[in-house]
Amino acid sequence: MRDSDVDLYTFERLRGEFGPFVDKDAGDALGRAERDLLGPRYREILRELTAIVSYQWKSHLERSALKGFLFHGGVGVGKTAMAKRLTYELCRRFGDNGVAERSSDEVVMILIDGADIARGRYGDTEEQIRDIFNYARDGQSGGHHRHDEDPKRRTILLFDDVESLFLTRNSSGAKEWHFSQNSIFFHSMDDLDTAHTAVIVTTNRLDLVDEAIVDRFLSYEFAAPPVSVLEQIARDKGALQRMTKSEIQPVLDTIHKPGAVKSIREVERMVMRAYVGKLLKHPIG
Repeated sequence: MRDSDVDLYTFERLRGEFGPFVDKDAGDALGRAERDLLGPRYREILRELTAIVSYQWKSHLERSALKGFLFHGGVGVGKTAMAKRLTYELCRRFGDNGVAERSSDEVVMILIDGADIARGRYGDTEEQIRDIFNYARDGQSGGHHRHDEDPKRRTILLFDDVESLFLTRNSSGAKEWHFSQNSIFFHSMDDLDTAHTAVIVTTNRLDLVDEAIVDRFLSYEFAAPPVSVLEQIARDKGALQRMTKSEIQPVLDTIHKPGAVKSIREVERMVMRAYVGKLLKHPIG
């Protein structure tokens, strides 16, 4: 398995998403990204996750009992974004930050969903799961560290919408191959080198996730953000599209209606619809 075979998030790719770190003291030992996650709850989760992973990586804790995290909550509430932001923070602390001479120190995230590893033949998906964990440990064809003394690349493995991969054995839809996939995943987790790797799984259907996964991971619930956070997201997204206060006001009005908006993704869609409406109303040329 090579870098081109996976959905790889490097420092450069994450910087394109969150923007550069700004030179401000946040008072919580975390960096401040130009386009950061908003709201105190997200900041609290990020601080805790960073502290845990940083300690295990800095202390070379290779066989920690805490191997990963389970993010659960509704659709579009920031679970995947948090995994990316955590990786970006770890890049700031451990990584090469784009300096080629220090590429052996880089931090990356690999995003995996069911479509990435699903295979038609029995046993092939299990092999893909093994390959992903081997890749996190050894790099592409063992290329991340040519000598024993060379530092390994540190990796966050993100299994997104994990219920599509590791369905609970109590589900009526569970098949024999689900049990096999789950078993390979658990064995791989048991052998995880926690001094260089951490695993995150996300789901919006906690009831469908295998109980052994729920038991093995430290859980974080992601609720719908408060209105103040949704408002700021709308303003920031509108500013990126060069929208005026009056153009974004209908979105803000909708956000204030009780129960009308429940996720960050809904706000982003509303801003994009308002943006398109602006362009259609005032076309150029």
